[in-house]
Amino acid sequence: MMINREFASSIKKLMPSTQRKTDPDRPVSIWKEKDRLRGYPETTMVAIFKTTGCSWYRFSSCSMCGYFNDVSSEIRTENLRKQVDIVADSLEDVKTLKIFTSGSFLDPQEFPIEARNYFFEKITGKVEKLLVESRTEYITESNISYLKDYKIPMRIAIGLESANDNIMRNSINKGSTFAKYVKAAEAVKSMGYELRTYLLFKPLFLSEEDSIADMIDSVRKSAPYSTDVSVNPMNIQKNTMVEHMWKKGLYRLPRLWSLARILLESKDFGTQVVSYPTGGNKERGIHNDSPDPTLLQFIYDASLNQDFSELEEYYNSVDKTDYFASLSAEKINLSQPDFDRLLSRTSGSSVLI
Repeated sequence: MMINREFASSIKKLMPSTQRKTDPDRPVSIWKEKDRLRGYPETTMVAIFKTTGCSWYRFSSCSMCGYFNDVSSEIRTENLRKQVDIVADSLEDVKTLKIFTSGSFLDPQEFPIEARNYFFEKITGKVEKLLVESRTEYITESNISYLKDYKIPMRIAIGLESANDNIMRNSINKGSTFAKYVKAAEAVKSMGYELRTYLLFKPLFLSEEDSIADMIDSVRKSAPYSTDVSVNPMNIQKNTMVEHMWKKGLYRLPRLWSLARILLESKDFGTQVVSYPTGGNKERGIHNDSPDPTLLQFIYDASLNQDFSELEEYYNSVDKTDYFASLSAEKINLSQPDFDRLLSRTSGSSVLI
């Protein structure tokens, strides 16, 4: 069985019962950032289309994913065409583009083929490298092989999250398996596209040590199929199971030292390994016990340049005794609490349970 039904049901109960009223003709967000889709760092446009939502969201959701907060049942093909116009007009001189939705760009129910084709027509001649994201079930020859006719080099991103099916089922609620990922990855290769594999660092119910080991193992297993592997440390999104646990002090976000360890130990696995942490050094993003902007910048720089020497030198130069002690203390607990947050919630109580 690919799902833990009790876990999936608990996640579903936390999701908002009504959708926000938003402009159906405008994307959720558009911004610029650095990436290396063409093998070197360059400014890349990122756009999130507003859609009716992920197919998996209609059943439940992943434990960490709050993208359902941005969906709208009012979205139709004509709305998506207007969103496409806005994105195409925003490109200016930027030649690389990353596209996301609240689910899968390649899902013909979420992003109808008419709207998809309009998108490719609008960016032809403007974009020289494109990344789109999709669940595995939509990566089939019948669905996407014809996109090569537009002659825009494309990298498809798959959220594998973990190569461990038990973690996928009982910590993430992905509704998928490593075998499904491999089948989709092989299809990506056979159609001549590139593949970016997304991994999730420190999902629920794993100690940080165990999650570090899982990330290294998952990079190793996904490397043969991937143009690059992106290690995504957890960030706290609204109305999710992760946020629910975090607010109670029962979940501690991962540490930057751990992310550095993962990158340094997996950089020679035969694929590019990158990480661009969302909310790094912030309350809802990956952080050490004390903010470390230097370490965060070295992680970004190493990812963009694929030169890990400065990150490794910095990692080896700093005393990490307290860091390793914290990880050891966490590992012996049945849960992985954020002790500072937990204590702040219970300090006014006469009884600690």
